[in-house]
Amino acid sequence: MGKLLADITPLQESPAFRRLWLGSALSAVGSQLTLVAVSLEIYRLTQDSFYVGLLAVFALVPLVIGGLLGGSIADSHDRRRVALLATTVLWLTTGLIALQSWLQLGNVWVLYFLVAVQSGAQAINQPARSAILPMLIRTELLPAANALSMMSFGLAMTAGPLLAGVLVAWVGFGWTYTLDFASFALVLWAVYRLPPLPPSGKRGRPGIRSVIEGFRFLGTRPNLRMTFVIDLIAMILAQPRALMPAIGAVMIGGGEATVGVLLASTAIGAFLAGLFSGPLGGVRWQGNAVVFSVMGWGGIHRRSRAGGAAGRAIP
Repeated sequence: MGKLLADITPLQESPAFRRLWLGSALSAVGSQLTLVAVSLEIYRLTQDSFYVGLLAVFALVPLVIGGLLGGSIADSHDRRRVALLATTVLWLTTGLIALQSWLQLGNVWVLYFLVAVQSGAQAINQPARSAILPMLIRTELLPAANALSMMSFGLAMTAGPLLAGVLVAWVGFGWTYTLDFASFALVLWAVYRLPPLPPSGKRGRPGIRSVIEGFRFLGTRPNLRMTFVIDLIAMILAQPRALMPAIGAVMIGGGEATVGVLLASTAIGAFLAGLFSGPLGGVRWQGNAVVFSVMGWGGIHRRSRAGGAAGRAIP
């Protein structure tokens, strides 16, 4: 059984990794909680799935720009300082989202703006944190550390939406956002406790030139390039999150709590895959594993859509 479950050696050997992992897991739950709650609030304000989908556009643009620059920033500056600054921005924007709810502004454009800022900060924060991991643990423990991170991500994608639906229905939007704001204290503490982590090797200057160099490197690595392409296809074509508020409110009729359950159910598999990730360290043909995983993802989504259409056709 030990070979089947996730390897927790990185948590046992590195206190810094343990603190960062726990803080990141809690903040990821809170981030998903806020993201789903914002979608529910926008749907409540507009009663239109188009405006819920528009939220993804406002999140995507700064995510792409920040993602392109985030790696070069992390390569050129102290990773601890970058992660601490980005986490602080995430914390403050979450507080502003909570504040607008307590003030009952009821303005979707304020929510769009705050989510855009939060998305840009997250795009810079994630590369910095990813670059920190190899500096906290032994190289041979990186697969185990990545599996643990995937497990926490799956837990966040499951618990966050579920908590969002339940809390919004129970205590309202203001308290839901406030709980996320409070949860960021742990990850701020975890990042603050890290030692200085200056970039190794030659220090470049962040900017477009660094981004172009990254794309050139990607052009020489077809396996890495296709992993990005396949992942983008899966994320873009099989993530109907914008429709969930309308499905929960109109088609099923369960309200916010039902939306939380629907969104949480899509991530249970990611959590289980991380929990039982022990054998993944022995996979030799990683590319084939990725392709088969995405094919399974698409096949299940196709079957679920077909089943839903058939169910609606029955008188």
